[in-house]
Amino acid sequence: MVSRKNLNLNESKMKKVFFFIILVTFTTGLFAQDNSSYMMVMVKQKKAYNMARSEQDFLSLANSFERISNAESDKWHPLYYAGMCYINMSFINDINPQKDAYLDKAQTYIDKALEIYPDESELHVLQALLYQGRIQIDIAQRGMSYSVKANEALERAKEYNPENPRVYYLSGLNIRHTPLTYGGGVDSACKLFKTAMEKYKTYRPEHVLSPTWGGERNQRLYNENCVDQN
Repeated sequence: MVSRKNLNLNESKMKKVFFFIILVTFTTGLFAQDNSSYMMVMVKQKKAYNMARSEQDFLSLANSFERISNAESDKWHPLYYAGMCYINMSFINDINPQKDAYLDKAQTYIDKALEIYPDESELHVLQALLYQGRIQIDIAQRGMSYSVKANEALERAKEYNPENPRVYYLSGLNIRHTPLTYGGGVDSACKLFKTAMEKYKTYRPEHVLSPTWGGERNQRLYNENCVDQN
């Protein structure tokens, strides 16, 4: 026969277990809801990024991605796209000091993202793209030093993900504008463009927010520079 005291203890334990289950379910639900909201916003912003064309478009998006990164400080995608926006602004702008200022701003986002995910291949690719942006501002003065830096960043990107097609695409760009005496030139670039082209065909993004750029331009560069060589 079960005593009233034991019944009370069992009821008390059941209440605690029930409360714990409710608490865990509620907390998990909030987390899932928050994560879902984050994903919805980021997917929408990524689509807007793909449609952006002007400096103002990219500036507005960069500000949005920065706000998202402030709220989601453990995620690298918002920082990545904020940096990408400023790199695009640098390529669009015609004033060299402003180009550098945009790249300086992009660097701050890359640095923050690398602090969170130092082994993310895409972030090192983005770093290499930024270095190539520095080169186009003053090829004569910056070509050699920033080309080396870009290659180093791409080697790190390749180490973390050898299947990343953007590694080979940007490597091809780097080699294409490197003098023949230093191992550059079109022939060497074409091998990399071809590898990139093959990687793009089999590439499957790891995440809905993963970068997907570069394939069309790589194909165009290959067609313009390399088709006659095959």
